[in-house]
Amino acid sequence: MVENFGGILNLIVFIALTLGWAMYAYQMSFGIEAFYGKFKISRTGTIIGGFVSAFAASAVIMHIILLINGLEGAWYLFTYFIVQAAIAALLSWRTVSAKVAADEGVIYTMEPIIAPIIFGVAYCFLLFRMQELLYT
Repeated sequence: MVENFGGILNLIVFIALTLGWAMYAYQMSFGIEAFYGKFKISRTGTIIGGFVSAFAASAVIMHIILLINGLEGAWYLFTYFIVQAAIAALLSWRTVSAKVAADEGVIYTMEPIIAPIIFGVAYCFLLFRMQELLYT
């Protein structure tokens, strides 16, 4: 499997991304009460949590398919995740800096900005390092 990813470092980064997506999928579907409680977010936002969970769970499924079938030609999926991460970071920055829900007591952190940036940088790293595999 290591050779299918062009080295152990690439495989480790890919698995870390898979686990990151799995963590968010879990938090936003099964652990949503604790997640919303930590940030004092209104439970009325639960539907959005489910929506986010669907994207994260889909990413986990796609990662598992790539782990099983290989990465050949999967550049477009990595590119999608990079674009998604950039948009998520920008929109999160806008929300956090505007303090949209501050009057409701929502606790703002940098997580919704930093996490997508980390994901995006990791996908850029893999896209660069695995060119021969992804663009085949």
